[in-house]
Amino acid sequence: MSKEIFPTIQHAIIKVVGIFDYKKQFQNEVLGKLGYELMPISKMGRSEDATQFYRDKYYKEFNELLLIRGKDKSVKSYQADLSLELNFKKKKWDGDLLRDMKPKLKSSEIHLFENGIGIFSLSIDASHENPDFPYYSDLLFMLKSFSSQEELSGLQFHSWISKYILGGVSLRTEGESKVDSDEYSGSKFKLYSAFSVDEQDLTPNYNRDHLLYEIGTGSMLGCVANESYLTPSEEYYSELTEFRVSAFQSWTGLALLDSYTAIGNNLITNHNGSVNEDAFVTQDRIYFSIYLFNLYLKYNVFRFNSKFKDDPVRYKSRFEDFINDYNYSHISFDFLPNLIYSKMRAALGIENEIKQFEKRLNSLASNIQEEQEKRQAALLGIISIISSISAIEPIIETTEKVREFTGLEDTLFYLLFAIVSIALAIPILSYLFPHYAKKTWKTLNDYFTHD
Repeated sequence: MSKEIFPTIQHAIIKVVGIFDYKKQFQNEVLGKLGYELMPISKMGRSEDATQFYRDKYYKEFNELLLIRGKDKSVKSYQADLSLELNFKKKKWDGDLLRDMKPKLKSSEIHLFENGIGIFSLSIDASHENPDFPYYSDLLFMLKSFSSQEELSGLQFHSWISKYILGGVSLRTEGESKVDSDEYSGSKFKLYSAFSVDEQDLTPNYNRDHLLYEIGTGSMLGCVANESYLTPSEEYYSELTEFRVSAFQSWTGLALLDSYTAIGNNLITNHNGSVNEDAFVTQDRIYFSIYLFNLYLKYNVFRFNSKFKDDPVRYKSRFEDFINDYNYSHISFDFLPNLIYSKMRAALGIENEIKQFEKRLNSLASNIQEEQEKRQAALLGIISIISSISAIEPIIETTEKVREFTGLEDTLFYLLFAIVSIALAIPILSYLFPHYAKKTWKTLNDYFTHD
């Protein structure tokens, strides 16, 4: 693909997105020590107008969670205006320098969900570098990787974010320090990008869908149209582009497992190239909120599936509560937000994760029922044995004869008898009621090992 077939980029939204674990202390430090401020409901105009707009367009649950917020379970969203320089050097396989990139970090957002899971986003500005699509292809490649070297600090990118954005909160498991978010969110940052371009007077070779695929997957530009080692098979290409958002001829979006990309003619700009504020807020705030929500869903249902075997009963209850609170079928009264939501959800495989967990729940229910039936049969057997004893008196007489035979005093004998009876009862009760027994033993263990 030659350079002249790429459309001119008028404006771009580039967000690097990642998941992290946080504790209450972090939430207390966001507004003070870390220098963030509460994110306003509207980036322009009056908050009252924006609130009414969101109520008219979006379902109450989604609206109160991410847009107008303000409820107990609402996401706590913060923002900080920044002007930090970054430097990434894209190199060839032989080590030679391919491109020296110096974008700026213009702002950061932190979104704290109720269960100790946070999502950050970094808004990247490279307009001063007069970027074209080959530039952004290389930049997005570097921004996606945890281990990309930030040249000014000498830190890997995940460490740079931890130090300069998150106040030291770690994003990667290192040594004995385990980071849950690293275990269940993968070793790549997510990318949310929207490109407003001028598609007039382009050569016939230009194909927006091809460019979407190449930017979204981080593939070499031109690999779809030009046959090469990196050209995707028709089957693979069709599989990934199944998650296209294509409602209008003017723009197209593509949702993938680790990115969402939109490219459109004057997507967020006016015909003279200036930024259209309404269109910008739609892509930068509203549609990005849909992406945030889907990432949060994906992370949680995947984590539930991964941890299920550790404590099936506990995670069954948590999963059911989570699904009841967050598994929305639709989020808006309008078709386009619902279309974007469904495509992102499908690309992330959220429905498959939910079905997999429900399958495991059904298997668990069958196993529990089978175990209960066995224990009930055992309990009925014990009751039958006890019922067959015609009277308690013979038992007492036998016990007394044993005492006389041993020659022990009454108090000592019956104390030992009680201890033996309890010792015999414990394994029987543990067998009949395993879940209660496990909970009891865990409580005792925590009590005696607590320092």
